[in-house]
Amino acid sequence: MIVVVNEQRIEIDSQTTVAGLLQLLGFPDRGIAVAMDSSLLPRSGWATMLFEGARLEVVTAVQGG
Repeated sequence: MIVVVNEQRIEIDSQTTVAGLLQLLGFPDRGIAVAMDSSLLPRSGWATMLFEGARLEVVTAVQGG
């Protein structure tokens, strides 16, 4: 099945969770925020199974001044 992450189409299997996808793509465990279909997804929601056509935006926190 296909999902879109940061405007990039990614093929995943049908049993993939948000957390599993983040790990697969190499995102860090901390310092990121995830929105799915334009709604912020709290960390407790990362166990959510993904579905065909889901759109995710992943933002990494950057420290600086």
